Amino acid sequence: MSKTSIFSNETAQSTVQIIRETMSVSLEDGVPMVSFATNKGKGSGAQVMPVDDFREYVEALQHFAIVGVERVEAADLSPADTVRQTIRMDEESVISFRVRSGKGAKPAKVSSDDFSDVVELLTGTVDAVEAAGNSLSGE
Repeated sequence: MSKTSIFSNETAQSTVQIIRETMSVSLEDGVPMVSFATNKGKGSGAQVMPVDDFREYVEALQHFAIVGVERVEAADLSPADTVRQTIRMDEESVISFRVRSGKGAKPAKVSSDDFSDVVELLTGTVDAVEAAGNSLSGE
């Protein structure tokens, strides 16, 4: 009996692998920005924010990695406050959160099994992201 794999051209990647492949720091209108994706495919997009907001954003994620996630309503706030307001876990144990609210804002989605590893990875990048932002802005 001959078989053909339906998913032969797709490889499953963990959120940590996707972040490692996509994280970058760039200068947009004179502002150092950090960008990374947590998912690939339709309905997903990069998480983009000013480097100056990145440390607080990661600290907000650290908080939820430690105390857990509950459902709260979204609002138009700083990236860290937006995480605090939008983070939730669905029935499939996927944690989602946003950097910003509004039209076109895509959530980051991370399995609860990977969440602590993702937060640990992002925590390890804070100094490098800030240094890259400072070098781009001439500080």
